[in-house]
Amino acid sequence: MTHRVTVTIGKDGSISAETHGVTGSKCLDYIPLLEDLLGAETVTSEFTEDYRRTSASVEDTASRQQTQWNC
Repeated sequence: MTHRVTVTIGKDGSISAETHGVTGSKCLDYIPLLEDLLGAETVTSEFTEDYRRTSASVEDTASRQQTQWNC
């Protein structure tokens, strides 16, 4: 599965970011990188559903989707 980060800049200049396809605590590795790139400081943080998934379950899902697409 592809790892992706969506960064949104609000009209008021606030910045939010969300990781996609990054399972478990690996998403936390993106925080310092994004803070550095954006010159920003994290004010709040929450976990997405991907945080609660394991790498194996994501790979299983991707495998099943690929099998379904190939049918």
